[in-house]
Amino acid sequence: MNNQGLGQQIEALLFALGRPLARKELIEKLGCSAEDLELAIKTLVVGGDGRGVVCVDDGRTLELRISSKDAELVERVRKEELSRDIGRAGLETLSAILYRGPLTRSEIDFIRGVNSSQILRTLLVRGLVRRITNPKDERSFLYEPTTELMAQLGTVTRDSLPDFAHVRSRLVELEEAYRLKNNDSNE
Repeated sequence: MNNQGLGQQIEALLFALGRPLARKELIEKLGCSAEDLELAIKTLVVGGDGRGVVCVDDGRTLELRISSKDAELVERVRKEELSRDIGRAGLETLSAILYRGPLTRSEIDFIRGVNSSQILRTLLVRGLVRRITNPKDERSFLYEPTTELMAQLGTVTRDSLPDFAHVRSRLVELEEAYRLKNNDSNE
């Protein structure tokens, strides 16, 4: 594979995984030599001129970042987004995560009855929830509250949330009843 093709694969991995990748990890994932990787990185870094997203190389890891010429625009849009109220959808999602989490997006969608992708993105950007790998299925993520959210709520643990044990057990009962009802009606 040529340097440009390998560079595109590096960029695709950085985008898809959404985190910095070390050279060693890139070599393993791409099945290439260290020399080919270095040539592809040079092509990728130089080829980023004039683009909104650039590949940053610190000598150990590579990471996708906003180009310096577009950083002001992105910062302005982020500030606008962060200044808006999270609304009822945000409160519902945070409540589900706090009282039933960690949860997958599909579990949050089930609890709320609607698609929660956009509100989860907003909560992630605000630092109120974090996404972690699902130990039961590495193809999906779990969402859990952050320490920032707990601090904003004035609590140090989820157990100290108002009526935590009662609300959590009641939610489990309601979900189980709903599932049983749906199973009976599908038979």
